[in-house]
Amino acid sequence: MCPPTGPRNGGGRGAAARLSDPPPTVRVMDMDDPQDAGAAFWAQILGFTISEEPPPPDSPLGRVRAFVAEHGEDALRDEHFEAAREGRPLLP
Repeated sequence: MCPPTGPRNGGGRGAAARLSDPPPTVRVMDMDDPQDAGAAFWAQILGFTISEEPPPPDSPLGRVRAFVAEHGEDALRDEHFEAAREGRPLLP
């Protein structure tokens, strides 16, 4: 089975992301796109809130994003997510 095509993964038939590709950019959800509408629906069903604003800096996700901005994605480990949820400091 080929991966889906479209603007999210390069647009070509069977296009796949390579390690050398730039990281994906954040984009606004398009509620005319069936995939975005479905994702928003199931996020609500599962109790998630979709927001286009950055998370509060004192939230677990905000703390993880600040850690990544300072130390880079390569320094991020599973323990950092646990520490962020528990309110502990995120150590490199």
